[in-house]
Amino acid sequence: MKVLELIGLPVYDIFTGKKVSKVKDVWITEQWMISHLELESSHRFSRKLRMIAWEHISAFGEDAVMIKSRAVIEETEQVHEGARTFLIGPRHLKEIPVVTEEGNQLGSIADVYFRPNMGNTVTGLEITDGILSDLLEGRQQLDWTSQMRLGDDAVVIVTTA
Repeated sequence: MKVLELIGLPVYDIFTGKKVSKVKDVWITEQWMISHLELESSHRFSRKLRMIAWEHISAFGEDAVMIKSRAVIEETEQVHEGARTFLIGPRHLKEIPVVTEEGNQLGSIADVYFRPNMGNTVTGLEITDGILSDLLEGRQQLDWTSQMRLGDDAVVIVTTA
């Protein structure tokens, strides 16, 4: 599953069947784990982030994210230490460059893959090299390895031990 497929999904309380929000963004740690889903704010000008920790998600599918209770939604003003947003924010992952340690740019991050049945671990990156290249050659899928280093401004692929 791709992270972009989660963004925009409605979030429902399993017991009440009530829609509590929509997924606004996904938070990913430096260890390449999905830590939280950020929800749309119920107040337009609120500075507080509404978050659901990954362990509080009961299930999700193509059409919705399910939680056990509204009580699992955290409201915080602090950004989670060491985690980055995927789509928006000052340290988002989308469109940051992916480079080798030799200095060759492979492209930039278009999406992030994970397998729901394997938990919250990132399993790969979808790389874009621009619209023309995407149309002519398609996007490249890069399987996750422990050699991927998430830096401040780029993902660096280390090829030597």
